[in-house]
Amino acid sequence: MKKAILITTFVSCLFVPAAFAACEQGEPPSLPDGSTATEAEMGQAVQQVKAYIAATEEYQACLTAEGRRGKMDIDSYNKSTERMERLAAAFNRQLKAYKSRGG
Repeated sequence: MKKAILITTFVSCLFVPAAFAACEQGEPPSLPDGSTATEAEMGQAVQQVKAYIAATEEYQACLTAEGRRGKMDIDSYNKSTERMERLAAAFNRQLKAYKSRGG
């Protein structure tokens, strides 16, 4: 009997954190200055931007799932979209500066 209670308690503890986990989004990456960045720095920036966009999409999926439970935070969803758009625009400006050097 003690074994069954212990196993049940252990298994239920595995699922509790997920049930109470909040949707979290990280900060956008810093971008190199395209007018002075190396090829390696620009390549790393591409990977960081892609990772940030993927993480933001996961964050938005979390917010959407919360919304299905009646807890949707539209303001946070919209702000995350705006951050992604600003990052993409800033990256494109730096990429343009990098390419204009002949890089």
